[in-house]
Amino acid sequence: MTSHHANRNPWKFFLLTFAYSWTIWIPSVLDGIGIELPFDVTGYSMIVVIIGAFAPMLAAITLVAREAGWQGVKSFLRQALDFRIKPIYLLLALALPLIIHSIAHYLAPVLGLSVAPTLFPTDISVSPIILAIPYFFLMIIIGGGQEEFGWRGYAQEPLQEKIGVIPASLVIGLVWGIWHLPLWFMAGDLHSAYSFFAFVMMTMSISIVYAWLYNSSGKKLIVVIFFHAMSNTAAPLLPFLHGIEGKPETAYWIYAAVNVVFGIIFASLIIKEEKKAASND
Repeated sequence: MTSHHANRNPWKFFLLTFAYSWTIWIPSVLDGIGIELPFDVTGYSMIVVIIGAFAPMLAAITLVAREAGWQGVKSFLRQALDFRIKPIYLLLALALPLIIHSIAHYLAPVLGLSVAPTLFPTDISVSPIILAIPYFFLMIIIGGGQEEFGWRGYAQEPLQEKIGVIPASLVIGLVWGIWHLPLWFMAGDLHSAYSFFAFVMMTMSISIVYAWLYNSSGKKLIVVIFFHAMSNTAAPLLPFLHGIEGKPETAYWIYAAVNVVFGIIFASLIIKEEKKAASND
């Protein structure tokens, strides 16, 4: 597959991602800060939050189409179907989120912070573990996995070639975190129950793990798609939240701190691999 990443501009990608999503999120933000609108925003917000989640993917496709035409778009989208991967990377993509969330889930009560046993429905006979299976596939399609066409699939390579893997990962993590900011102002959205600063700490640190998985697997997009989807599946399965509107989610700081630790661990792996590669040149 021909690579066109040398022609890519990650900064244009970031701006276009914000433009696509924030434009349609503005009415929900205005409603959330108390500005009266001439239409009911409740149903609108539910729809546009989902649509806005496709902004990184749509921004990437838009720019790839301009840079390489529709043949380039086809090649770009086919990245997600490339399963020529060492199985260890798919296993890590599935296991690491469970490990991270398990640590936060079980550590929070030890530190005196309560969390819900699960955020999956408990009033039905189906086990949360069983419910997590279809939920994971939903997360691949509309619950975060699709974002990876943009964050890692489009922006990671050109940015890391210019400023290095770890700085590029931190930049992407910062932009990724700030991109979510409008959700903190939407009425009824549970994001406002925990610290936005802690959330950005999480996105910046976990972006280093994403970068290691993406690069070490041979730039395989499906690995980070699985990682993102499993992270969003583990969140309700092994929660660090209560999931109750209006209840402060202090334990989110534990989750953010665990992600920082994992970010440091994988940053050290990246540095070690870069030194090894430099010594072999």
